[in-house]
Amino acid sequence: MSNVDRRIWRVTSLSEIILSSIFVLTCPLTAAGADTGGKPEKADITIAYVSPSAAFTPLFVASEAGLFTKYGLKAKVQIFGITVALKGLLSEEVDFDVNGSIISARLSGAPVKYFGAHLQHYVFQMWGAKGITRIEQLKGKTVAVSTPRGAIDIPTREVLKKFGLIPDLDVKFVYNDQVPPILTAILTGTAAAGTISAPLTLKAREAGLNLLVDIGQLRIPGMLNGYKAAEKYLNNNPNTVLAFLKAITEGVVLAKKDKALATKAIGKFVKIDDQSTLDDAYDAYAPYWETSFAVRDQVIRAELGYLNEKEFPQAKNANSREFFDNSFVEKLEKAGFFRAIGIDR
Repeated sequence: MSNVDRRIWRVTSLSEIILSSIFVLTCPLTAAGADTGGKPEKADITIAYVSPSAAFTPLFVASEAGLFTKYGLKAKVQIFGITVALKGLLSEEVDFDVNGSIISARLSGAPVKYFGAHLQHYVFQMWGAKGITRIEQLKGKTVAVSTPRGAIDIPTREVLKKFGLIPDLDVKFVYNDQVPPILTAILTGTAAAGTISAPLTLKAREAGLNLLVDIGQLRIPGMLNGYKAAEKYLNNNPNTVLAFLKAITEGVVLAKKDKALATKAIGKFVKIDDQSTLDDAYDAYAPYWETSFAVRDQVIRAELGYLNEKEFPQAKNANSREFFDNSFVEKLEKAGFFRAIGIDR
């Protein structure tokens, strides 16, 4: 190597070192984001979901891809009824619940909060029994939904209002703690219509029921897939909460990126092996999964507005900020975790 070549090499090497140093100082590293938070206070956790639905695909993917393990958790993902899941949170038999609304429960005194979400509007379909082809035909009839003022009941009521029907006056409701019995109620004639989620929507089509409205297209704000826990749990287990958030948010990214993995996970948890059914179930939700995980205040205010004033008079003056805690999401955001897993803000 000539003297000129040596000088060029030294200048080039020095420039690379300087540029590398600037990059390290200005760009958060994947490792740095992953290390946000210490060792989980509680490694063995139970996560509740409430329906055999593709709506929970990011949770299924996080479990199947070993993401909970990656962040120091041994997670048991288990289906519960909505009421049972809430009681489990309060008794600490369930650590986290990935589900719909807690608004009415908190207003009634349950000390639970959201701390993140990946789906903040309702994505369901309302199906009618044979002979019912329009929403207006439901006047004087019964509609099957989930628990009162829950994630299915609320958008169903909003849809009925949009079509000029008054809930509880023009239309009666039959309630169920899980989603599959809603389809059963339509098929057995207990209800003239019902609101369900994929892949049960595919079974409804196969049974010859009529699609009345695709609620997802109406963009009705509401907490469909919110992460929630008891307030005491959030305070006592911050590192466990951060580990859970890392796993499930990375699960959202992976579910959107890898359809094959996602449909495999759906099949395992929903117990379906027909690939076309799995593909349809995935496609029903994939466009709606969000990668901005902070709970939106306007969504909580919307949910407060859905409640019956006579039943929940306190909702009118409730502080929406009391229903969620975005500090965990904000901590991961500041640490560069979301950018590290491929989310561009």
